[in-house]
Amino acid sequence: FLGPNRGFNAEFYAEMINDSPYTIPGVSDGGAHTKFFTGGAYTTDFLGWLVRDEQRITLEEAHYRLSALPAHAAGFRDRGVLREGLAADVVVYDLERLGVEPDWVGDIAHDFPGGEWRRVQHARGYRAIVVNGEVTWDEGRCTGATPGKLLRGGRG
Repeated sequence: FLGPNRGFNAEFYAEMINDSPYTIPGVSDGGAHTKFFTGGAYTTDFLGWLVRDEQRITLEEAHYRLSALPAHAAGFRDRGVLREGLAADVVVYDLERLGVEPDWVGDIAHDFPGGEWRRVQHARGYRAIVVNGEVTWDEGRCTGATPGKLLRGGRG
């Protein structure tokens, strides 16, 4: 389903998250609408809007909904939480600085094959991303490291 515009009703959104053990915040169209929509910012929007700005969802609940619950729903029992002995990727950010630039529709980048264009947005406030123990994002820059691996059927 698609909820109302994020400025519309924070109480309603928080109710959908807090009152159901099954609600996972997110959006995806598999990249089908790259000229019209940049839906990959939902995690930043969720944390910045409902956790930081509106204080309707706790940071702990938000992280559970963005990590542990989706991993469990996808059948992964050894991922989604920080626990000794489990696989984990870590995102380090400054909650007060989290945001997306430019707002809403994004800039146009001509980086698709054949000179085609797409819309892009850039995150701010993210300090580092660590995947399989290797830093892939460092202070606003991609490091070029690609240590991730494809997971299938709930197995790593």
